[in-house]
Amino acid sequence: MLFPDTPLDLHHIQAIVRAMHELALTDGMHDAERVMLRGFYDSCQQDAGALTSFDELIGQPFDAAAAKDIFDTPERRAALLQSCLFLAYADGSYSAGERAKVKAFADAIGASSAELAQHEGLISDHLMQQISRIGNVDALQQVAAELDAR
Repeated sequence: MLFPDTPLDLHHIQAIVRAMHELALTDGMHDAERVMLRGFYDSCQQDAGALTSFDELIGQPFDAAAAKDIFDTPERRAALLQSCLFLAYADGSYSAGERAKVKAFADAIGASSAELAQHEGLISDHLMQQISRIGNVDALQQVAAELDAR
């Protein structure tokens, strides 16, 4: 299930933002990742009433040791992993370094390889469905070619 309906408290959201930030730094933060991360934080901050500034939040590392206790249900693990996977694809490529980092996050929270693979498939399928609705296929191919050239 894509983004299961599960309540996330402020500490869940803060941990997700820290994980996403760490992931974005894996292969150099791209503009698309920066925009997505900031948008995610801003929308969640309004909902959760966060008092921590974005810069303060990302200044603290993702605590992998505490993550297993924070992401203690399959739904919460899904929220973390799927958020990270969306960010990984934001620049058009899910790199080997990003894959390794997401795998490390999955290991830290006790998600199995099968669970991670399921989330990777869900996110990939979701993104492909979004692309399949684009009517101007020529423009899409041009964008894809530009992304491949990077």
